[in-house]
Amino acid sequence: MFKIPNIIATPFKNVPLKVVLALPFVIEICLATGLIWGFTFYNGQQTVEMMAESLSGSIGDLISLELNNYLHRASQIKKSNADYIPTQISIFLRNLKISEKGRVFAIDRSGLVIGTSAPEQTFSVVNGKTQRLNILDSKDALSQSTAQYLLKRYGKFAMFQGNDHINTLLEGEDHFIRVQNWRDDYGLDWLIVIVVPVSQFTGSMHDRTQIAILLCYAVLAIAILLGMITARSITTPLLNLSEASKAITLGKTFTSVKVEGAGEIKILSESFNTMAEMIANSFLQLENLNQELEMRVQERTHELNASKADLQRTNFLLNRRESLLRKQQDILFSLTKDKSINQGDFIVAVQNITRTGSHALNVERVGIWLFDTAKTLLHCLDLYIKSTNTHTEADFLTSQEYPNFFAALRAKHSIAVEDIQEDEALQELIEPYFQPAGTVSLLVKAFETDGEVTGMIFFEHTEIEHLWLAEEHGFASSLADLLSLGMESQERRRAEENLRIEQMKSERLLLNVLPQEIVERLKLSQSKALANKISETYTSDILDPDPIFDGFSNGNGGAIVADTFDEVTVLFADIVRFTEYAASISASELVNRLNDIFSEFDRLVDLYDLEKIKTIGDSYMAVGGLPTPSKDHAEAIAEMALEMQASIKKFKRDDGSAFSLRIGIHTGQAIAGVIGTKKFIYDLWGDTVNVASRMESSGVDGCIQVTEVTYQLLKDKYQFETRREIEIKGKGKMTTYLLTGRLSIPHLQTIY
Repeated sequence: MFKIPNIIATPFKNVPLKVVLALPFVIEICLATGLIWGFTFYNGQQTVEMMAESLSGSIGDLISLELNNYLHRASQIKKSNADYIPTQISIFLRNLKISEKGRVFAIDRSGLVIGTSAPEQTFSVVNGKTQRLNILDSKDALSQSTAQYLLKRYGKFAMFQGNDHINTLLEGEDHFIRVQNWRDDYGLDWLIVIVVPVSQFTGSMHDRTQIAILLCYAVLAIAILLGMITARSITTPLLNLSEASKAITLGKTFTSVKVEGAGEIKILSESFNTMAEMIANSFLQLENLNQELEMRVQERTHELNASKADLQRTNFLLNRRESLLRKQQDILFSLTKDKSINQGDFIVAVQNITRTGSHALNVERVGIWLFDTAKTLLHCLDLYIKSTNTHTEADFLTSQEYPNFFAALRAKHSIAVEDIQEDEALQELIEPYFQPAGTVSLLVKAFETDGEVTGMIFFEHTEIEHLWLAEEHGFASSLADLLSLGMESQERRRAEENLRIEQMKSERLLLNVLPQEIVERLKLSQSKALANKISETYTSDILDPDPIFDGFSNGNGGAIVADTFDEVTVLFADIVRFTEYAASISASELVNRLNDIFSEFDRLVDLYDLEKIKTIGDSYMAVGGLPTPSKDHAEAIAEMALEMQASIKKFKRDDGSAFSLRIGIHTGQAIAGVIGTKKFIYDLWGDTVNVASRMESSGVDGCIQVTEVTYQLLKDKYQFETRREIEIKGKGKMTTYLLTGRLSIPHLQTIY
């Protein structure tokens, strides 16, 4: 057996037992927490350096890629835009927002600033000439100190090649510096410098380190407390035993100790108490032993006989309950997977539940009864009869005919009767309902929907009386819950179907009013507005607003979805002398005639993939080249205009004369979109719209008048007649043209 050396045991001889027991436990906890904290701090330092190097490298690669894409769109950099490029590069670098205290700047080999994220100009104008800023003269202290450090490290900016990652002290704070050489195929040779403070990466690590230290102290305190509690729980019973032993030696033979502490100490205490009691009562016990023994033998014999009968009955009930529980668990598990319950097929779910309940509880009849709204009538939705394996419906039960029964149902949601003849509330149902079916025992469970009792499940046992066990009550309640779930699933399924139908109607109606692209953007705008609302609710007075929500507000003017299109072609058409015609017919005839004409124009809009803007009276407005830009928008409008002139001749006035159109077309820049909060309409604004309207109003009856811009786009494919210069309101004199037809170009005919 291992023996502790004296040199180790001697110092602990006079140490209290509580300290000896708690000290090893505390030392182990301290060593474990110290090692864990040390490894955590070391791994955190390495993680910070790797994160800084990875982040700065990724940012450097991103800047290099963006510089390539930006600077090489043209074949060469002209001198005239020398001030424009650094300004745009500086804006790009500021938009990176890598850190509030960090900087990113690009310089050439002489130290002149190409672009910087610092809030300062990269050039100045002296005597009318532009001079670029040298990084060593930067007013930004961090940028200047970084450049001085790099110049000191490499001697000259021109000496640096490749990439370098540096950790140094700048402006009284540790910083990570990433220097990267960038060249292109046209001779540009720049240095990209990224400066990020170490505190950006180490701030959260320091917080976690402080938390770890506090947790270590907390664990140490808990360890000391647990050690003291453990030592106390061990030493207190031992001290009690020591004092009791001294008392016995002094003649106090009836002394005993309280049984407490660990298992071994409890055994020791019990043994001590037993020994003391034996010493004190040994003579008394010997005298009474024979009498007590005879009485106990007789009592034990009677107890054994009674216990034998109870044991047989208990074993029977346990076996029955175990078998019943296992069967019920399997049945409930299969019902939870039943698609008819989960997917809202209520009738199938009802039949499955009644059939399953009958076989599981071994009862002849199981019925599901539904209340009416007033709870005065019960209708049997489904009644399953086990002996015939059939589902049927029974008669109605009303509160007027069976008031006691309905009162019992309202008073309690569960009824269990072993013998229906002995239950007062069921007497009125015996002759009309129970006797024909042979029911002798009844179990009723209520089921709810949305917190309100919806109906009842009847479990009817026939021929012999049945004692309803607690397991059967629980199984019946589970079936009631599944039935409630089925009813709720059915209601949810109906609601979802109705919602889907209404959503489809709304979607079709919206697409009839607005282009699909605009509809999608309006939906996105509404989603962003909702996100902004959530952000304002949960960040107010708690956190600073997140910058990600900055673009979600649309002000007080409602949703704004608008785009500028560099080149579109606008068409205005007006029915000639339609006002006179409208005065001579009824309002219904007028609307029907306009509907026929404009429906034909709508067909042409779809045919040539154009966008109808609106109708005003007998005027029709359409546009090509939006919302999706296209190259052939002018040709599509021209084709539609020619088709409109041909189609209008199909419609006749009451006197047999044909209608005619006056059409104006212009090509140019325009703004299109949706504004406001009510009665959305996709509209068009700009000078191009005004000029096209003037082309129509100043045009010739039965002709298509176009501007010089549109003429230049179509002159190689269509026939035109040149008009003399005419005065256009708001524009002065303009040369216009009349589109008369197509040129005989074979490929043009194949396009349309």
